[in-house]
Amino acid sequence: MGRRHHHRSQHAGPGPVPADPTVALPRDAAHGSGAGLLLRSALLGVASGSRASLALAAPTLADPGSHALGRLLARLGVVAELTGDKLPSTPSRLNPPGPQSRAVAAAFGGVALARQRGRAVWLPAATAALFSTVGTWGGAAWRAHAARSGPDWRGAFVEDAVALTLAGLAARR
Repeated sequence: MGRRHHHRSQHAGPGPVPADPTVALPRDAAHGSGAGLLLRSALLGVASGSRASLALAAPTLADPGSHALGRLLARLGVVAELTGDKLPSTPSRLNPPGPQSRAVAAAFGGVALARQRGRAVWLPAATAALFSTVGTWGGAAWRAHAARSGPDWRGAFVEDAVALTLAGLAARR
């Protein structure tokens, strides 16, 4: 059996990097290493486990080419979640579908990071989803610990600060 070579004459980007090594990559596609992208995906996953809205908000807000409406909706989503998280009526993130929805959101965030850099999406998506479990259960454990020594809102604000910092580090250009 002979080898078949499929050649794409043009990259329709943003998406996977062209298979043809002679095609020049956009500047962002060459930015950072594959390991760096996986680290960013892991950081975004942890942040998304704490605050699911950060999964797509961080890459959207860090992308200068994102649409103004998308940026506004991202900001509103984060503010709504940061506010709603402090309400006593908010259910535990550990109740289904909490962990699952956070993992799915994180996977979409990993896809966004990869696409912005012109990389393949599957491994960053899986990495972000996997690490969302750290943010989900780690954040819940932190909040339970913090609530034993003071008001819950103090632990919530510390968790917010950590999640926002991790998301910012993950998405920065």
